[in-house]
Amino acid sequence: MKYSILLATAASVKAAQDGKCRVLALSSGDEDAAYQAGALKGIVTSDKLQAEQYQYNAITGVSGGALNAVLLANHTIGDEAAAADRMQQFWIDASNNELYKSWVGGISRGLFFEGGLYNSAPLEDFLKKEFYDVNVQRDINMGITNMNDGSFDAFSDKNITQGGNLIDAMYASMSFAGFFPPAEVLGSAWMDGSAIWDLDIFSGVNRCIEAGFSEDQIDVDVIMTSSANLKHVQAEDYKSISMLFRYLEISSFYNSMDGLLRAQYAYKNVNFRYVISPTGEIPSSLKPLSLSEADIKAAQEMGVKDAQAAIAQGETQSIKDLTHYYALKKVGSPLIKGKTYGDFLAAKANGELPEYDIKADPYMKKYLLQ
Repeated sequence: MKYSILLATAASVKAAQDGKCRVLALSSGDEDAAYQAGALKGIVTSDKLQAEQYQYNAITGVSGGALNAVLLANHTIGDEAAAADRMQQFWIDASNNELYKSWVGGISRGLFFEGGLYNSAPLEDFLKKEFYDVNVQRDINMGITNMNDGSFDAFSDKNITQGGNLIDAMYASMSFAGFFPPAEVLGSAWMDGSAIWDLDIFSGVNRCIEAGFSEDQIDVDVIMTSSANLKHVQAEDYKSISMLFRYLEISSFYNSMDGLLRAQYAYKNVNFRYVISPTGEIPSSLKPLSLSEADIKAAQEMGVKDAQAAIAQGETQSIKDLTHYYALKKVGSPLIKGKTYGDFLAAKANGELPEYDIKADPYMKKYLLQ
């Protein structure tokens, strides 16, 4: 199958009418990145925002977030509503396709003779079909990991060429270590970028700065797929593959929060506007890319609700709340024992939790010293 990448003639960052450069950072994830599609839908349908306020100039994404970044960048600025609809349909389509298969010889062959337990060739074919004719309209950065030298490569619209290398970068973005073999593309061997960064805010902010914007002219919104509260499971029943992905579910939230906080204090004058994270138990499966259509739709519905709730709180409040919850989780505080992030927000709104000041938290001082 032949496929092409069409390059927009005006993909460089340009100021909105209010002089702002807006960045959307999409965290890592596999099919739970469907949550991000719902969150974008919640943003574009919020009655609290004007259309200009969600016209993103620069978009970054890692693994599933990278695919969403391309889906959004495939639409012109001002066409975010259509991008959200396309993004939602993409993940529904993904749930109805077999995206990997067993090797001839089964898992044993994958374990001893291949670079991953399963053959991801169907995933590459699916991406070629879904992204057959991509027209990059905005600045994008997709984080992938070079397995040969261990570097993080922010593959962007600057190095997209006529041909298939954007498909190659997306395929690399969805190559999960151990489960799939490295993607042998772009002159090296690649895995998804979450090995280094679960969330890449820096690339998006730097694109605005390179275009001549000062930090106080930059707005950043973040959509995380990793949940602050994980689905309860019987982990003792998990086998090696399931245990690996349970581990990644747990680590992803903490790594994403670490990236968010480091960026926030690296760019002290940037307006970190909204951070949207699952308030409930986002659907999960024992293996990646195995959610049902019903699971995908549930994740999307949660994304819509959570985005609109974060926006209704007002700018910066969602980041303050998530940081407070993160700090309490890191120290195992009894104040949130058994509480989902949604429960935490309700308790905080009812005045059941003390006010929080990150500057007075000795555990969180490391972020203030950046």
